Amino acid sequence: MKNTILVIEDNDSMRENTAELLQLAGYIASVAKNGKEGLEVAIKNPPDLVICDIFMPELDGYGVLRAMKNIPELSEIPFVFFTAISQRDVFRKAMDLGADDFLTKPFEGDDLLRIAENKLRKRALSKSKIEEKEQGLSEFMNDVLSLNEIASLALQRTVKQIKNKYPIYSEGDTASNIYFLKSGKIKIFKTNESGKEYILSIHQQGEFFGYAAVLDNNGLQKQSATAIENSEIILVPKQDFYSLLTSNREFSLKFIRYISSQIIEKEEKLLKLAYNSARKKVADTLLFLFRPYQVGGKMEKSLHVNRENLSAIAGISPESISRNLADFRDEGLIESENAVIRILDFKKLERIKD
Repeated sequence: MKNTILVIEDNDSMRENTAELLQLAGYIASVAKNGKEGLEVAIKNPPDLVICDIFMPELDGYGVLRAMKNIPELSEIPFVFFTAISQRDVFRKAMDLGADDFLTKPFEGDDLLRIAENKLRKRALSKSKIEEKEQGLSEFMNDVLSLNEIASLALQRTVKQIKNKYPIYSEGDTASNIYFLKSGKIKIFKTNESGKEYILSIHQQGEFFGYAAVLDNNGLQKQSATAIENSEIILVPKQDFYSLLTSNREFSLKFIRYISSQIIEKEEKLLKLAYNSARKKVADTLLFLFRPYQVGGKMEKSLHVNRENLSAIAGISPESISRNLADFRDEGLIESENAVIRILDFKKLERIKD
């Protein structure tokens, strides 16, 4: 299926030439001669990518981008500006509003197509990862439940109510189950000799946890798990899980793929910790910890997070954490007081992280 790219440009020659280049490259190009018309076209037929001039009559490019970010159906569409003005304040304002990239006029056709391909590929990859994860978890859990019903195995699905701050298991406990989080949120952490917690991951509805210790030879938990809000978990006993794993080849392959995806995510995180700047590391750490609390692009609640935990996750000094948090606060990305943090703009932090 061909991607649709919307070109918004008040200069007739520039608009027509850009659309023609995109069509020759195999894209469907729709056009608009000003920002107002472009927004109307986007609302009626949402494109896969928008390429927009900044300074136009009726509604300028800033206004188009601002309006699209406030419309849920359009807010995630990649947005590229092109402009003849190469001033830093122009670029900064556009990036603050959520632009994904720039083309400075006059531009080469190859630059246009390269940016279009890059943004469309990135969007498609992001969508496929989300869909694959959601579908894979659903199929995995359905296999567990259906095998229990069809084969009448001894798998006893216990739905357990867990109150906020209540521990599920601790380091050194014998791993007797794997866990499926039916609702709520769980943190996985390690504790050092001084009793300080270092958060490793946060799980939310629809995710599995605790399976690594079940597969390990010594069968002991290497981290602790605690609810960070009222939650419901399903316990899948270890022996029944082994029986399922050894008797159902399709199930085994799905579980291997699931574990592989988790390993890839952890490897990507390690690479970011190794090579990213301190600013990117802090942004990535905040998103890692706070993403489960995002609702409609905003924080559901404030959280108490000390800088030592942030330091341990980000892999940088507590002093560097403090400096970058102060910068983010000054830029209006977060609110923070006495280690209580609220994220105000997830999308801007995403752009810093990337």
